[in-house]
Amino acid sequence: MIRRFLLAFAFGLTFTVPAFAQLPWQFQWKKGQVLTYKVKHVTSVVEVVNTTRNQSDSKLDLVNRWEVTDLDVKGIATLKLTLVSMRNEQKRAKGDTVLFDSQNLEKSTPELREQMKKYIGATLAIVRMDGFGRIIDVKQGSRATFEAEPPFLVVFPAAKAEAGQAWRRPFKIVFDPPYGTGEKFDADQRYECKSIKDGKATISLSTSFKTMPDNARERLPLLQKEVQGEIVFDLPTGRLMSARLSIDKTIENHQGKGSSYQFKSQYVRDLVE
Repeated sequence: MIRRFLLAFAFGLTFTVPAFAQLPWQFQWKKGQVLTYKVKHVTSVVEVVNTTRNQSDSKLDLVNRWEVTDLDVKGIATLKLTLVSMRNEQKRAKGDTVLFDSQNLEKSTPELREQMKKYIGATLAIVRMDGFGRIIDVKQGSRATFEAEPPFLVVFPAAKAEAGQAWRRPFKIVFDPPYGTGEKFDADQRYECKSIKDGKATISLSTSFKTMPDNARERLPLLQKEVQGEIVFDLPTGRLMSARLSIDKTIENHQGKGSSYQFKSQYVRDLVE
């Protein structure tokens, strides 16, 4: 009797496991769906050459919106990216500061105001993506950029969501002008699900390069791609909820002995409900 009760109890427990524990890694696109994100990105560059130290800083706050404008029978979604607002403050190495604020244009630096105001409210990109976050086509924008930096930061495997699961995403970095003339370098991003709680998966992300330029100075643009950090993905709704990414890298002797170039970045992204 006791054994029968225990078996029945154990069997009953299988029906109390939350539904999200059985869900696959997948974005759940819906036609007309709108995903609005607040982004804060702070960067700093410190360069030392011949004992002279120069530092430049940037603070970027923006709101962008992804809208699913179409969804075909295969589950491929067409998404449109629009820039809703932006504030960008740059402190240059010479000590001067320039500012663009879409919500306060009269206080913006004239040169930046004329360059940037046309992008506010405009469509910046149109991409087609599948449920795993893979780029199928780019109708507007740079395919190389979206291949290197997925619109929602992650590309999922065809698997059920599970804590402890890890996977890799190989990709290529392309050096377009002014950094190069189309040179390609092999890179790799590793993802690992650290935990799943209340339907939200916390996923770590790290980036590494398999090939790099031999010249130290030519490696400088790659520093901006070596991101690491965590993202949070909501399994029941199939949405990226947040991201916290950072970079802190230094290249020594890029312009002779004793020189150095340090790049720091803090990137925060949150879904606006």
